[in-house]
Amino acid sequence: MTLSIALRGDTARFPGNTLPALRSALRAGVDLVKIDVHLTSDGYPVLVDERVVTVPGSPPRQVGDLTLAELAAARDDVERRVPTLMEVLAEFCGRDASPLLIDATAPEAALAADTALREHGFGDQALFTGPVETLRALRARSPGVRLMLAWDQPGAPPEETARSLRPVFLGTHYTLLNRETVGEMHRHGYGVVAWTVNEFPEMARLIGMGVDALATERLDDLVSLTTGRAQGAPRETEQGAARRTVQGTSPTPGPA
Repeated sequence: MTLSIALRGDTARFPGNTLPALRSALRAGVDLVKIDVHLTSDGYPVLVDERVVTVPGSPPRQVGDLTLAELAAARDDVERRVPTLMEVLAEFCGRDASPLLIDATAPEAALAADTALREHGFGDQALFTGPVETLRALRARSPGVRLMLAWDQPGAPPEETARSLRPVFLGTHYTLLNRETVGEMHRHGYGVVAWTVNEFPEMARLIGMGVDALATERLDDLVSLTTGRAQGAPRETEQGAARRTVQGTSPTPGPA
């Protein structure tokens, strides 16, 4: 079974990286929601697409230069309000696992997100991605943290990178994937995330070649395929089921 990843939530209906977008995506049945996390100047991890934000009456500023209160003033629409990661995690109280793929550009933001996850009982349950230096910082702190390495180069990552980061998944743009590259990544023990797949025929083709997860902005189409609701959806092979067991992935609600 292939995992479904909604990029920034249900962006067809709501602004990305907002609570309504996340709620809608999870109601639709996705396995993971990819969110972008940045750190405010007063130390709050928040969800926001852009690194530069315009506050009314001020020139554009980096998210890291704004306090949480200043960032809140940047959007007067309730549906577009910038949520804190703590607010997002409070939505998942009572769940067995966190359905989040956290993309953090800066190591400080990733470490703050990791701390918040542990405080809410979700330690080592979310999946993290970001630059190599961010992943190194997470791995240095938490031996059990689950990482996805963005990898758009031929072949598997160098041995030193693989040994130091120990990623569970490799995230690759879907146009670079074929059966041979997917097979090679699997032989090295990595799950394969195809990034970003918005066309239904491409979704079906990639599922057929054995990718482990698809990231999309068109979550209704993807969920119909990954849950088997689409007519003619590819079925999971015994090999795929065995690979999922070995990698520790779970379709509900995400990698664990």
